[in-house]
Amino acid sequence: MVDFKKRLGAARRVKPTDPITLYETLDRASDKGPLRPAQVSVLGDWNIRKAAESDFIVKLHTGQGKTLIGLLMLQARLNEGSGPAVYLCPDHFLIAQTRAQAKQFGIATCTADGDLPEAFLNGQSILVTSVQKLFNGRTKFGLWSQSIEVGTVLMDDAHACSDRIRQACTISLPRSYQAYGALKSLFASDLEQQGAGTFADIENKKRSALLPVPYWAWSDRESEVAKFLAAEADRDKISFAWPLLKDMLPRCQCIVSGQAIEIEPYSAPLDAFGSYANADMRIFMSATVTDDAFLVKGLKLEPETITRPLTYDDETWSGEKMIVIPSLIHEDLDDHFVQDKFGASSEGRKRGFVALVPSFARAELWESHGAIVAKPETIEVLVSSLRSGDRDNTIVLANRYDGVDLPDSACRVLIFDGRPFSESLVDLQAEQVRPNSQATLMRTLRSVEQGLGRSVRGEKDYSVIILSGTDLVRLVRAPSTKALLSPQVAQQIEIGLEVSELAKEEVASGDKEPEKAFTDLIRQCLRRDEDWKAFYAEQMDAFDPRGSSVELLNIFAQELEAEDAFAAGDAAGAADILQTMLDAGDFNNEDTAWYLQESARYQHGSDRAEALRLQKAAHKKHRRLLKPSSGVTVKKLSLINQTRTERIATWLKGFNDYDELNVTISEVIGRLRFGVKADSFEGALNELAEALGFAGERPDKDWKEGPDNLWALNDQTYLVIEAKSEVKTDRAEINKDEAEQMNRSAAWFDKHYKGMTATHLIIHPAKKIASEAAFTHSVLGITESDLRRLEKACRGFFKSFETQELRSVSPTFIQKQIDAHKVGIAELCTGYARQLKDMKRD
Repeated sequence: MVDFKKRLGAARRVKPTDPITLYETLDRASDKGPLRPAQVSVLGDWNIRKAAESDFIVKLHTGQGKTLIGLLMLQARLNEGSGPAVYLCPDHFLIAQTRAQAKQFGIATCTADGDLPEAFLNGQSILVTSVQKLFNGRTKFGLWSQSIEVGTVLMDDAHACSDRIRQACTISLPRSYQAYGALKSLFASDLEQQGAGTFADIENKKRSALLPVPYWAWSDRESEVAKFLAAEADRDKISFAWPLLKDMLPRCQCIVSGQAIEIEPYSAPLDAFGSYANADMRIFMSATVTDDAFLVKGLKLEPETITRPLTYDDETWSGEKMIVIPSLIHEDLDDHFVQDKFGASSEGRKRGFVALVPSFARAELWESHGAIVAKPETIEVLVSSLRSGDRDNTIVLANRYDGVDLPDSACRVLIFDGRPFSESLVDLQAEQVRPNSQATLMRTLRSVEQGLGRSVRGEKDYSVIILSGTDLVRLVRAPSTKALLSPQVAQQIEIGLEVSELAKEEVASGDKEPEKAFTDLIRQCLRRDEDWKAFYAEQMDAFDPRGSSVELLNIFAQELEAEDAFAAGDAAGAADILQTMLDAGDFNNEDTAWYLQESARYQHGSDRAEALRLQKAAHKKHRRLLKPSSGVTVKKLSLINQTRTERIATWLKGFNDYDELNVTISEVIGRLRFGVKADSFEGALNELAEALGFAGERPDKDWKEGPDNLWALNDQTYLVIEAKSEVKTDRAEINKDEAEQMNRSAAWFDKHYKGMTATHLIIHPAKKIASEAAFTHSVLGITESDLRRLEKACRGFFKSFETQELRSVSPTFIQKQIDAHKVGIAELCTGYARQLKDMKRD
């Protein structure tokens, strides 16, 4: 064998550490040309900054070649002797994709199905693996002082990786585990105090019913919790997280639902993973459409890392998205229309159709129209089929907003049907108690932004994106939403609102029927109408890019600082950090109360009197938070000193025009359906009370006892409502447990509203009371058909304001509409309800 090494000069034997120079030396495939300008810019900046910085965020548009950038950075680090190097993917699907790309460019990689390969440990090749491989309690990388040393860690799609790390640090106990029953019994009295009705639903195995274990009860029973979990520590749902959490249970939160229990640390123990925490350099890939502020807590990054990303400033936007909102064109183009039109198969279809839905329950609606629902075991095959040209069927992805790339004709029509919601019990609880918090809203909007990016994966890619579902439409139209979206997505939605309004004008003028106006609009994108392309480019060129919110970055950083202080044993210091933040900031009651509760949690172990004082103050400000063990007095629900018509007039003034009013009321009424989650249904009832000029509250949520909903109709008259929206519509009878809940609610009203008149309503599909059930008060039932009559009346009432100037509607006009559409007090008490048939009397 000829030894060419002897013939090389010393300079040629040195491996290049400049990634741009390195690229030129690679044995890449013949079709791989020079680096793109964006790649050259980012790699050049990194090469300059890497000597002084250790953490980097690479923030580029989709299709700009972030994967190659990351591989070149890691190989450059290996060349300078700073190994080992690992490339972490959020899922297994991307591992093969990343390795295939590395091979095309001549970069050596390896993977780890079992033990970590020697080629990785010796710094000879880049390890490409899943983020779960590193982050779990039984990791091959080792924990704490046993962690192997890693020179460079790179995370592809840092937000998705952060979510996977949270999951890896969470213990999830299905109802079938003994530990589930043991923990539920251990905290039964504490849970019932936080909501008697909800706890009854948990006992009845209702999936959507959930309650938090109060921090004081959790902290005081650490040893019992540890005993129950240790007994089943070898089971899959426990074994991978137990080594991480077993010695930090007091710093964990516990949420109990009718089907599972989740135990999650308030802050993920990232320090346990020394290969990550102590790496010499860490690189995080992020999309331009996502705010990275969450990574301060999720990955424990410094705010300065987030505010100084590696990016390419010469290109502010990429790809073309025609966002269309059919229901804004005409009310007949609702989600049922969209499911029917786009769910059916079409033989020989050249363009892929994909629907994103929040749940498999929503997916069933699409399946009934002929669409194919992707399951975990079939998603890769179905996505591959779309890419290869098999596009006859619409593919439905349930609660899958990231990690699926559908470029070019694989998906030219993306239907985003319904507002995303979390599968995490901790996040679902946060959505219930902090629905208006920026942190909660940002989590939802992140899913929206990720979903909108599935179908446009490059600079020249294009897609029609249809937004359907009243809850999603209301979300994207809310004024508070725009400020929290990335500038690019916010501008795309603004364009979508404008083009939908233009199509609406065509309908209003009589030029076109609603469906034709809609289909003609989307054809302009799909058939590459030059005027549409020019309009889109002009509008996108006008938006102003901005970075992450400095205000939110600082808030998340202080939250993390407080949690770290508490973990270090400085409870008073942790509480002081939050108090300083509250003193310096401008927080609403909801967030202020939340931070008071966090301070109480910190102080519970060292100063219980102060903790109780803070918890009482928190609950007084925001009654959805934990109910203190003592000192809570129910405050009577009453109306402000206005007439009903004046209250409705005030409510109408909150809208700029009828379109805004219609979106809101359609979303509210749209949630008044059997099959809707209880929290969403009851929330809609509460909003409807205000819209109709009454006062409403949710005692079971606010006071942890009483009915699901309470309406004050006037100074003396109330509606006491038990809502059973999750009961199957084919149920024939109201059972004993449901009757007893109604009885407890009636007794609660009698106790706190002496001398007042109440109409007791149970919203339930059944018209009969089971023979073993009995009501202690007169109770009327509202069935599915009754709900529809109420919906029709309310829609007609609010439709009557379509031609009115909403800021100046007269009380006289409002009263005429109340009478005309039968939404007066008498009708609401008895007109939409019926006597229930008592089976004992038959």
